[in-house]
Amino acid sequence: MAEDEKQSIRNMEAAIADLPEEKKQFFLGYAEGVAAMAEQVKAKQE
Repeated sequence: MAEDEKQSIRNMEAAIADLPEEKKQFFLGYAEGVAAMAEQVKAKQE
């Protein structure tokens, strides 16, 4: 993993830590959806 990716993850971790539990769950669901869509796009390109 590149250093800029690691820094992005650290930044998100810090931001998420301040959220209430309900918002953490929303963010996690959104991130999982984005990851699933990225996999679909990648699969279609291959």
